[in-house]
Amino acid sequence: MNQDEKTVHLRLKDNPDITVEEVYNLMEDLRKKYPDREIFYDGDLQAICSRPKRQRPK
Repeated sequence: MNQDEKTVHLRLKDNPDITVEEVYNLMEDLRKKYPDREIFYDGDLQAICSRPKRQRPK
């Protein structure tokens, strides 16, 4: 994966007071806003990120 494809939406270390529920809601909102992107937690960056969804072979 090209590193430029990954977008960081929220760094948890920059938002230490965020709750688990808020993280969950943010991820749900991002999934709705960007249906063509995979939303995920990057443990190395401690951030909520997204990247383009891969096309699955038919």
